[in-house]
Amino acid sequence: MRVDLDAVASFSRTGDEGGQRAADSLETLTGIPANCQLTRTALVDADGLSVFLGDSWERISVEFDGALTGRAVLSFDEAFADHVEDELGVGAAALPEVANILTSGFVDVWAADDEDTIEIEPPDRLEDEHRVVQDAAVIDDCAFVFESQIVLSSTQGTCRFAVLPDVESFGSYVTEPDAEFALSDLANHIQVASVSAEAVSSHLEMMTGTDATLVESHVDFVPVERVPSLLDDAAYEGAIFESEGVVDSVIAILFDETEPGAVAELLLGDADPGAEMAESAVSELGNITASGFIDQWANALDTTIDISTPSHVRDAGRAVLDTVAAAYGERADTIAVVNATITLGPDVTCRVCTFPSPEDADQLADIADNLAADASEES
Repeated sequence: MRVDLDAVASFSRTGDEGGQRAADSLETLTGIPANCQLTRTALVDADGLSVFLGDSWERISVEFDGALTGRAVLSFDEAFADHVEDELGVGAAALPEVANILTSGFVDVWAADDEDTIEIEPPDRLEDEHRVVQDAAVIDDCAFVFESQIVLSSTQGTCRFAVLPDVESFGSYVTEPDAEFALSDLANHIQVASVSAEAVSSHLEMMTGTDATLVESHVDFVPVERVPSLLDDAAYEGAIFESEGVVDSVIAILFDETEPGAVAELLLGDADPGAEMAESAVSELGNITASGFIDQWANALDTTIDISTPSHVRDAGRAVLDTVAAAYGERADTIAVVNATITLGPDVTCRVCTFPSPEDADQLADIADNLAADASEES
């Protein structure tokens, strides 16, 4: 199994164009400046897809068929929905029309270079969360998702606009007849993400004595310059590591506090232990947690992977990842980022973002193959 990140980047860029076209279409409809704040191409464990899409005040599904087949799932938060309804003056009936316009804008980009058109079906309010993955590109229990986050000026609301193509249609769309690229190659990356996330959850629970719940894990395929957008501007505290060996990577283990002092209290039993002691505790927890899943990667390859001394960080999420983006900026255009989100009790969330070097994509593929083989033997 081999993954060509350049091939991923080619249709990821089309997804970027689709997201911006969707925002432009919404601006034309409402007369309100609209922006596409985030676009990303992600591979998500199908069981965690609803969580990946986030909490939603209302979801609407729009199916499409033709050159590309699948469905768009639009998740509106209440602030966005209220703003659109007020501006258009048609109440709740505005949201299906918005869903229709956004989907049309997106698929127009995908149809532009194809002989076939793409027809969209009437919008449908999505009340059954299980239908989120219906007919989506689900391969080996994971879903392929193009996600855009659309915002309107003068409001804090957001529409999360996710396109889930049908697997057979999408495979034909992105693969040339003589290409050595297949969606199943990408799907195996979920095995790496899942095993890594489970190891992180286990180590966090063991070290803190607090129940750790794996919320979701996924793999983002993003242009390097967009790496900072994978986190929000919330304040995070954590540790950054580098690993060296058959897989070079940067690892960020970051804690987001709901309540001030929650991380320190979780680790030390004291909400105000002093800056030096708190930093030391966070770094040590990050070190043990990172070593836990890096050791699994090394074992899968029957080798060793060394990990650096932790570097403590406390900053907004995007600022933390700015440094990572700068480190890779001269080496690659696209990077696969292994992500996991784990909650520790009610007040602390841990985000783990692992950035394997693009030059080591083949090694990451071998890890996925060996982990899958081990899982098969155990079952």
